[in-house]
Amino acid sequence: MGMIPDPLGYLRRQAIRRGVLGGSRAWLILGGVAWGFRLLTRVAGTRRLRAVLTEELRPGESLLISHLPDESR
Repeated sequence: MGMIPDPLGYLRRQAIRRGVLGGSRAWLILGGVAWGFRLLTRVAGTRRLRAVLTEELRPGESLLISHLPDESR
């Protein structure tokens, strides 16, 4: 299973490293925009879907996707 690249996560990490710790004003501004976007998406409740499992199917194999009811209600 491979990792899904997160360009905004990379930008946020670089902003902390180069902007906050390194003193670069440009990285500080880019980081503020990236962190603001993250905050906005969390407040709005929209989340990027992430792959839980990735598998390659060979010829003849099949995949069944099902959903179990939530019994906590």
